[in-house]
Amino acid sequence: MILTRYLASHIHKGTALVLLALVGISLFFTLIQELGDLGSGQYGMTQLFQYLLLKLPHNVVQFMPLATLLGCMLSLGSLAGNSELIAMQSSGLSVKQLMVSVTQSVLVLAILSLLISEYIVPFSETRAKAVRSGSLSSSISVHARKGVWIKDDNKVIYIQHLFPDGNAQDIKIYHLNAQDKVVRTTQAQKALVVSNGWQLNNIKQTQFINDEARVSVVNQQLYQGTVSETLLASLVVDPQQMSVSGLKTYINFLRDNQLNANAESLAFWRKLYTPLSIIVMGLLAIPFVLGSQRQTNTGQRLMIGILLGLFYVLVNRLLIQLGEQLNVVAYINALIPTLLFMLMSAGLIYRKTVINR
Repeated sequence: MILTRYLASHIHKGTALVLLALVGISLFFTLIQELGDLGSGQYGMTQLFQYLLLKLPHNVVQFMPLATLLGCMLSLGSLAGNSELIAMQSSGLSVKQLMVSVTQSVLVLAILSLLISEYIVPFSETRAKAVRSGSLSSSISVHARKGVWIKDDNKVIYIQHLFPDGNAQDIKIYHLNAQDKVVRTTQAQKALVVSNGWQLNNIKQTQFINDEARVSVVNQQLYQGTVSETLLASLVVDPQQMSVSGLKTYINFLRDNQLNANAESLAFWRKLYTPLSIIVMGLLAIPFVLGSQRQTNTGQRLMIGILLGLFYVLVNRLLIQLGEQLNVVAYINALIPTLLFMLMSAGLIYRKTVINR
């Protein structure tokens, strides 16, 4: 238990330092990219740094697997280089116990990544897009914790679920008069993008006349407002940045409307398997630190870790693309790369253990 806490402390510190470096580099390049728009409209330094701050959670989740691999390699490699790992093994720490300790340590990082991805990234990404688009254009839109508000001429639109393809679910439109008083509301269960606007379905309209409310029900109605595709594109979140629950809602929406949901299903399962991939990245570092590491410096470990990370990204994308071409079921296709690297980790650990005997 004491050794597990000691290992976890080193792994968490190492991963945090690597993550800080990777996220810092990514935000630096984002800053350079955004400097071209600085000064356009209301997009000033305050909005720019607010945008960068809101991009931070997504960067943390994006780099967590690689940071875990590099953090484990550097931390465990440092312990091996100082002969601390050998001393632990001499005192009874088996390779199996080391794997369990690393798994427990990395599991904390995997859970943290999942929580950030599920509860923070969807809001921070939509808010980041709203800050940028709202500063660069005159369109008025406000993101709430649940849904989005858009001002469209004399109408205010509330959309509870706005999907990446521009379709929407659970919409409420408030029609205002010249005195900004609500004279009519339109509630629609869903809105599908068509060539000249939105096709609203399952509509309930409420007309306010002389303090009386008159309700009518309509199956379909075309909404032709001034909400542009550019504005909608600036408000939606990519499927990879949506929460698991949001992706599930989106997939159900697509299937209910007989639309293709293969890409979204793949994104859903890849997000679910992300904690497992982080654990595999931690285990993958073990065979490279077993035995004496006095001849291996920090730079060499860092290079090995970076090459392994790039190899994982390359193989991951290649196998998933191949699986899509072969119509492999989404939950299997998303799992294949992680399983492959899990088997590779097990094989390398076994080989290293046999050699050390």
